[in-house]
Amino acid sequence: MRWWGEGLFNSLPDALRKLFRSDLPCLVLHLRDATHIDVTWQQDGKTQTCGEFLLGEAGSALDCVPASMAGKPYQVELRLGKAQVLHLQRHFPEAVKDNLRQVVGYQLDRLTPFSVDNVLFDAHQVQHDKARKEVLADIHVVPKHIIDRLLRQLEEAGIVQVHSLSVADAASHVNLMQDQHAARAQGWSMIPLYCFIGALILSLLAPLAYKYRRVEQIDEALAGLRQSSAAQLAIRDKLMAAQDALKFLEEKRKTSPVALDVVEKLSDKIPSDTWLERLTLGNKVLEIRGESGKALSLIDTLEEAPEFSNVHFKSPVTRNKDNGNDRFHIEATVEVAHAQ
Repeated sequence: MRWWGEGLFNSLPDALRKLFRSDLPCLVLHLRDATHIDVTWQQDGKTQTCGEFLLGEAGSALDCVPASMAGKPYQVELRLGKAQVLHLQRHFPEAVKDNLRQVVGYQLDRLTPFSVDNVLFDAHQVQHDKARKEVLADIHVVPKHIIDRLLRQLEEAGIVQVHSLSVADAASHVNLMQDQHAARAQGWSMIPLYCFIGALILSLLAPLAYKYRRVEQIDEALAGLRQSSAAQLAIRDKLMAAQDALKFLEEKRKTSPVALDVVEKLSDKIPSDTWLERLTLGNKVLEIRGESGKALSLIDTLEEAPEFSNVHFKSPVTRNKDNGNDRFHIEATVEVAHAQ
């Protein structure tokens, strides 16, 4: 799985690699001569100068690591000057460009005065001549005993481990300790984790936000429906009140006689020598005043009609001296229903 993961990571473009891995902070020790070291701290692409350190000085110790990095991983790089490293360039067939360092190791005792067991070296391609099918290799070599002495002096100063050994102003990134360590240790970046957590939170919140929005829309629709229902109920109540009023009027008309109907019935029943001076209709009680040639027979005529009952004189009959007719005041109960 580790081999598969590294292969997959290496197949990513450089821009994407930075999202998954980032360079660890680095304490750079630049050896200017046999004793003087310039110390810098590199983190997040920024370089902080920490001053100068003297190798072999009693009681001297390196103290350049920020307090925020206490207990956290970081790299230590020992950077040699050009004068402290043997530098040479050689041409090789282009067929060895993928295994250039291994080929240089095989021929190191022929190219330099040293054997491969006594030196630290690194080789990089700096030029590819496709016409001549050759590659130009940049080779840096340093004796092991020099590095071992420097590492012992650094250990006395508190630097227990050096992760990379580079060369100042080299054309390419050189690591003479490539056999023991990677060119530049990298830590896993937290950006993908943060992106994943953000996407997870978003995937949880988005449905909730959508549901809350839908609930708000439903509430708005229900409020509008309640308003519409209230208006419709008010209209219905008014209609029902109007129907009740009409029903009441209809019942009232059915149970109470109408004056025109009563007059029509009276005109059919009373004789021609009778005329009315006044007619009063209150609820079902009818009172009529007038003159008639035969007032006594008028009582019998009205009593025989089914529309009237309880017919009687409300006051005594008197005689009109001018024409000899009887003056009458009759009261009766009307049984006439509303005309259909």
